[in-house]
Amino acid sequence: MKKIKSLTDDNYMKYSLMAIAIKESSVGKNLVNNASKDYGLFQANIKSVIRRQKVPDTIYNRRFFAEKLVYDVGFSTANAIVEIDYWKKVHKDNWIKIWASYNTGWNYRSDIGVNYATSVFDIIKKLKYEYNL
Repeated sequence: MKKIKSLTDDNYMKYSLMAIAIKESSVGKNLVNNASKDYGLFQANIKSVIRRQKVPDTIYNRRFFAEKLVYDVGFSTANAIVEIDYWKKVHKDNWIKIWASYNTGWNYRSDIGVNYATSVFDIIKKLKYEYNL
């Protein structure tokens, strides 16, 4: 968590990354979700990663980038930052929508998106006030 916190001076970004790492992988305890095809500390969806890397969507590339997300924390973190930055531009710094879109993409208004954003916000409040991070 300290490493994530040290990556940026943007408080919203740093707390978002910490909260998403807690929510998505229990800070590295659950790095693989083969059912949803989400991998790494921040549970990046492999289809999004493949698209962002501009490589063909092949079994080889899926395996390669899934393993990279799991074993390369720097790559996983950089990917999460790019994803958050994308939604930040789309939603013009509306963090509730950003967090919802991190999980549901363009379905950020759905119950799942709203519940996800609320959960991330609750984790951030705990981090800030209970643990003084």
